[in-house]
This record gives sequence, structure tokens and C-alpha cells, in this order.
Amino acid sequence: MIPGGEAVHHARVHPATIVLGRIAVVLVLVASGWAARRLRVIEGEALGSLSRLVVDVAFPALVFTQLLRTVDPASLAAEWFVPAAAFVLLAGGWWLARGLGSRTAAFCAGLPNWVFLPLLIAEALYGDAGTRTVLLFNAGAQVALWTVGVRTLRGRSEAGALVRIPGLWATAAGIAVALIVPGATRPPAVAGVALDALTMLGSLAIPLSLCITGATLAEVPFRRALRPDGELLRIVGARMVVAPLLAGGALALAGGTLPARVRVLLLLIAAMPVAVSSAVHARRFGGDAELAARAVLWTTLASLGTVPLVIAVLS
Repeated sequence: MIPGGEAVHHARVHPATIVLGRIAVVLVLVASGWAARRLRVIEGEALGSLSRLVVDVAFPALVFTQLLRTVDPASLAAEWFVPAAAFVLLAGGWWLARGLGSRTAAFCAGLPNWVFLPLLIAEALYGDAGTRTVLLFNAGAQVALWTVGVRTLRGRSEAGALVRIPGLWATAAGIAVALIVPGATRPPAVAGVALDALTMLGSLAIPLSLCITGATLAEVPFRRALRPDGELLRIVGARMVVAPLLAGGALALAGGTLPARVRVLLLLIAAMPVAVSSAVHARRFGGDAELAARAVLWTTLASLGTVPLVIAVLS
């Protein structure tokens, strides 16, 4: 039985089945992008523009609307430690991954898929409480991504550059509006139309990111894409083996200071493959988009074995 401080939600579908289904969706969308590039539906020169559209428009819309659903004064007061733990987990991962090789390698090794894969698993295990924990994690992870994460990719800290990143403004605005105007997810009239438009725009972020990842892979010689080199193997090992082990050790030391549900879900997130947005972020902020795309593919394939194993161990 999965440990937790409250009754576990008994879903009809086993959590391992849920995550395998989600991983299959990721691979299908990556394959779609690969085919679109091979068939010249997507031209190579368009990838940069598409990446900017995703990172500077679709992702900020997704971040803002997610945070409106995530943050409210009561939940933040009750579980403030979840976004704090998210920031520490991601920032600490990037710090520890500095010796892996390139800046992109460190970025990928430290950035787990913290929403798309874990969300349904959390709901299956703990119901609404699990969903709330993952979405609160999202609040801290967004702050880490647009500050420490972007710095990791750029290789330097530029305050002036940070303030021009739409995702950082979307994070600040989403948290502020959610705290100042509780219930902002149900606004009247014109504001409701704007929120619906942002929600639709944000829904493009994940599928477009995966298609761009596939299109990026299509520009890599087939044998090279399927043959991991030393740097890629280090990313896979760090992301899929070292990260969950370190997180498990840190959570064991934390002991009873965190609820069991939070410890379980933090460990699950730490065991996730590289975030699906890594390739578009790498392309947008001067990293190696090819390496990031290969890291998404290989860690996602590896997660077919490792994530169900983590769930089985927790069970």
C-alpha cells in the first residue's frame, strides 16, 4: 500500500498503467514531429520561430493559468513547504549536475517532468490531495525554471535578461493574482473570455514542445539519434538513477517533517524523465537543442522500466 497520511484514492486504473499510457503519448507526439520534419511539413528554419512561440507565448499562458488553479491563500499557508521543496529539488539538481559536461547536460539532468506525467499518478494515489500537491510543486518549480534553470542554460546570471523573460512574469502574475483575487479561475464576462483564450493557448505548449523535439531529432542522423554517447549516458544516469536516489536519501533524512503523501510524490517527481520542454528551452536560451531532444527521448524510453519500478517499490 502506498504510504500516506490520509486514505489513498483507489482508482480503477493502476498508477503504473497510467504512467505507461502517458509515456506512450509522449513518444507518439515526438514521432509525429519527426515525421513532419522528414516530410517537410516543418522546415528546419521554422524550428527557431516555433520554439520562441512555445517558450515566449504558449508556456507563459500555461504557467499563468496553471498557477491560478494551484495557488490560493489557504492551500499555500497549509502546504507552503511543497513549492519550497520544489525550488530546492530543481535548484539543487542543477547545482549537482554542473560536472556532467555541457550546460545543456546539466539543465536536462536537473529538470524532471514534474506535471505531465506525475499529475494523473498523484490523483490515482491520493485523489484531490495528490493533485493539489503536484500543482503546488508546479508553483515552486516555475520560479526555479525561469531563474536558476535559465541561468544554467545561459551559463551566466543576467538580471536584465531575466526581466525580459515572459515566463518569469507569468509566474509572478499567476501567483499574485491567485493570492490577491481568490476564485480568479471563475471570472466574469470579459475577464472570463481572456482566461479561456489563455487556457487554450497554454494547451498548445506541451504537444508543440514534443513535436519540436521530434522535428529536432529528425535533423540528427538516425544512427546518431539511436546511439547514445558518453554525455547522453551521463544525463540518463543522473536523471533516472542518481536523482531519485539522492531525493530518496534527502527525504529519508527529512523524516516526519513532511507528510508521507508529500514525500512519496516528491520521490515520484524526482524519478521522472527529462521534462518535455527541455529541447525548446535549450533552443530558446542558447543551449544544445539536439542534445536536449535526445535526452528527452532516451530518458522517456528508460522511464518505461524505471518509473513502474519506483511505483512498485513504493507499493
